[in-house]
Amino acid sequence: MTHNIPCFVAHRGYPALYPENSLPGIQAAIQAGTRYVEVDIQLSCQLTPYLCHDDHLRRLTGHNAYLTELRDDEIDILTIPYPSSTKSALIPRLAKFCQYLAQYPQVTAFIEIKSESIARFGLNKTIAAILPIIDPVREQCVLISFDWEAIALIKTHQIYRIGWIIDGWTDKQSTMATRLQPDYLFSSIRYLPKNLDQLWSGSWQWVIYTVDDYDMALDYAKAGITLIETDTIGTLLAS
Repeated sequence: MTHNIPCFVAHRGYPALYPENSLPGIQAAIQAGTRYVEVDIQLSCQLTPYLCHDDHLRRLTGHNAYLTELRDDEIDILTIPYPSSTKSALIPRLAKFCQYLAQYPQVTAFIEIKSESIARFGLNKTIAAILPIIDPVREQCVLISFDWEAIALIKTHQIYRIGWIIDGWTDKQSTMATRLQPDYLFSSIRYLPKNLDQLWSGSWQWVIYTVDDYDMALDYAKAGITLIETDTIGTLLAS
């Protein structure tokens, strides 16, 4: 009998109660006891990395604008509302997040480089804008992306941990995972095979998203998948 227990990853901080990718949400997740957080990165038109999942900002801020087309001073005044409150939070810069992360050496950050920024600015410029900022805390960071070329490029530096996010359960994706040999392999629970014994084997550690039910998380953990992203980090850590 296995005795694996879930190890929860704070997906975009604590979006059940706070604006996603916001510093208040990340702070609340860490205060709740998480050892893992996951955040998303988009670049401004000045190539400044910000914690933001969407390039188009309508869903998050109500603005009909693309973050990748905005200047830093325009982004710095935008706010994202709390899910059930009149309060709001700023869109933080990656630099500020890294300064905060350094205060909690026990916490690992999965930092997702979004494909929209890569498409707009190119692979090399995007990676070059991010790596110097995370360097002071790189031992705490894992750089992840759906873009396999980004992961392959980062791997050539040989000093960063990497994770690749698959976009389906196909032979092509399996072959690419074997080729990349990432430290972590990410998958939506929608893509997983019904029989978890059929998980692709490799040197990587699996990370799945998104699970907000503790019993479901236990089932995955019993099958050997212990790193599980959740939007309700405080609730699941208290379960």
